[in-house]
Amino acid sequence: MLSSVPYYSLNPYVNKCPSCGFIMIVDGEWAREDNRHRVKLIERSLTCPNCKVKIRQYIYLQ
Repeated sequence: MLSSVPYYSLNPYVNKCPSCGFIMIVDGEWAREDNRHRVKLIERSLTCPNCKVKIRQYIYLQ
């Protein structure tokens, strides 16, 4: 996990599957600078272990 990710984004309630409600697994996590908005961007790939739904999540850090 990245140390720059805020504590609330690691909260299991934020990572619940919208389909079945299980807590999703973080497959990958990338950090980059977004020059257009001048913020740091955390990009995540999440997968539900129960129903196999995949989500890409974007977190903008001010």
